[in-house]
Amino acid sequence: MSSPVAESAAVDQESCAHCGKSLTSGDRALFVEEERGRTFCTEDCIGEYFSPEVERLEAEYHAQLSASDLQADEREELAHLRWSTLREPDEVWREKTLSGDYRYTLIAEFQPADRPVWCVCLSLFLRGEPSFMFLSIITRNAALVDRYRRGERMSWIKRSTEDKVSAAHPRPTAEQLALDGTVIPADQLEVLSSEAPTDGLADGWTTDEAVRAALGAGRRADDIPNEEFGSYQSCMEETLEAPDEVWSLVAEQSVAPSTGEDTSVRMFHFIRHYESGEVPFWYLIVAKELPDEDHLEVLEAFPTRDIELVERYRQGSQEIGGDGSSEPVTRVLH
Repeated sequence: MSSPVAESAAVDQESCAHCGKSLTSGDRALFVEEERGRTFCTEDCIGEYFSPEVERLEAEYHAQLSASDLQADEREELAHLRWSTLREPDEVWREKTLSGDYRYTLIAEFQPADRPVWCVCLSLFLRGEPSFMFLSIITRNAALVDRYRRGERMSWIKRSTEDKVSAAHPRPTAEQLALDGTVIPADQLEVLSSEAPTDGLADGWTTDEAVRAALGAGRRADDIPNEEFGSYQSCMEETLEAPDEVWSLVAEQSVAPSTGEDTSVRMFHFIRHYESGEVPFWYLIVAKELPDEDHLEVLEAFPTRDIELVERYRQGSQEIGGDGSSEPVTRVLH
């Protein structure tokens, strides 16, 4: 195990969350998150406390692993990408667990040998930095990566200067970061935090920003390029008026603390398939329900030839399509 992320002198009556050892004033208390304030007496206790969750997440990952994905030796060769992902992710998602702490998912895309590869790290955060890593995976499977986009999309402010990595603060070895259920080295986080006071985790994204970011991250390089979208403009009205499918789902489940009213956001996905021309394609529209429930606001509209991307928008309840018994969506669109 590496050094703990944070430690302090224990206050009276504190005890280790794993073994129950009393931590009296002056004892070293270790911690890896702030939401629940759990303290530990050793790094071994941290690892043992979270080991059931580490095993559950590993089993969940292996159950979803495709035979066509990277093999074990290939993943090992790319183990160093975990460090880059923890240092500067492309995406950060935050999800509150039943135990009361926040689980953060960091995702970064890389292009070794001209083929996209993603690294996904699941971690606790402390003081705006990764602290305890439950799971890290390397994959070529975009659909698998999408399954880890859970909860609230967060902003991550990129660093503007070079990393200050020196002999005093070396990068972790691939062997260190290959171990899931690991406390992230504190000295490495000090290197990161010394860059600039604004680096790291920022505010949560709005629903609109999250939708647009997820779309951009999910499009294949050989799909219809953005500069050609204008040629498909006529498909937008047709898709709104006569979609083959409409799916609806709640994107954000929340309650206003002052009134107790439901402030959830309902999204609608309109899909129409076009078979004319040399290459069939789909037209997709993403819209959200406005507060008066009689109007929809279009967030994104785009064509695609990628059936896997279309599948990602078949979520929630199907309002149109399937057996054809559903009523059409009758709302004013903006």
